Amino acid sequence: MKQVIPYVKEIVFKTTIASITSISLEHEEKVYDNEVAGDFIIFGDYKRHNDTTEKELFKYRLPFTAILPDNAINDSIKIEIEDFTYDQIEEDVIKVNIDFSICYEEEKEEKRINEIENSDKVNEVIEETKEIDEETIREIEDFLKQKENDKKDREEAMEVKEEVVVEEETTPEEVRDEPVVVSVKEEDVKEEKEEEIQAVTKEEYVKYHIHIVKESETIEQIIKMYETNLETVKQYNEIDKIKTGDKLIIPEYIDE
Repeated sequence: MKQVIPYVKEIVFKTTIASITSISLEHEEKVYDNEVAGDFIIFGDYKRHNDTTEKELFKYRLPFTAILPDNAINDSIKIEIEDFTYDQIEEDVIKVNIDFSICYEEEKEEKRINEIENSDKVNEVIEETKEIDEETIREIEDFLKQKENDKKDREEAMEVKEEVVVEEETTPEEVRDEPVVVSVKEEDVKEEKEEEIQAVTKEEYVKYHIHIVKESETIEQIIKMYETNLETVKQYNEIDKIKTGDKLIIPEYIDE
């Protein structure tokens, strides 16, 4: 699924602006249970006076949040920039317009039912499944009752000491006075779990830059600015005939 969200914000500069000579957009965000929160990062350079070649740098962080649908799978959430423009509305103020999208996968109904089945409260389950037919509700009730019985059996089994008694074979001539006791060590189990956790490999994620092409700016200059290469830029953009005002998507691959 894809949801496009408009974002408009005014940025007040510390000085007057004669012209914006370069501007780019990045974004950083985190996914929580029911929302995405992060920052749009606007940066570039500008001239304070038209009769000078001297440029000054600027960088601003613009916070944003977006509510996620209840059925969105958090691990599938991706934020993408659909459009980015700006206008100078006063001598020291620009207004940025950002259209960004939230792409996500939806939970399947089967997974939702499994979550309901894992609940310990039958009444809550029935309340949440009003739209499910009566036969399915009865099946869930029976499942939960069996689950409760299994839980009691496990609790009773846990009360038994985790020991295995091994008796050596005896002959009529020899009789052992005591059994040999072998205990299960919790440390051994913990070490195995820690090894599994350490085996998780690093993941790679992509940060996208949105660059607006300035007058007389070349693709070689842009590639050098973002420390990338021509093949990578070609994967995301049509660069055969770039012109002033075009927006280029520049990916940056980062290892976590």
